[in-house]
Amino acid sequence: MNQLPSMNFFTEARMLEFWGYVKQLLSAVSPMVLLAVAVIAAGMLLVIIVNAFRQAASKDDDDNDEYEVKHY
Repeated sequence: MNQLPSMNFFTEARMLEFWGYVKQLLSAVSPMVLLAVAVIAAGMLLVIIVNAFRQAASKDDDDNDEYEVKHY
């Protein structure tokens, strides 16, 4: 009497349709995702290079300290 209705959602036809949509979505979106990741990675690399040059320049400025160093 109190039986729950059942629905077979994962049929072979529906799964083929689903994976077809996934394939279309990935083929349309993946170039944009790759370009976005490449731009972000290039920006991060540029920040690292700029910081390395700034640290190298600041080390050269530290040679003129206020105290005298004697080497024996």
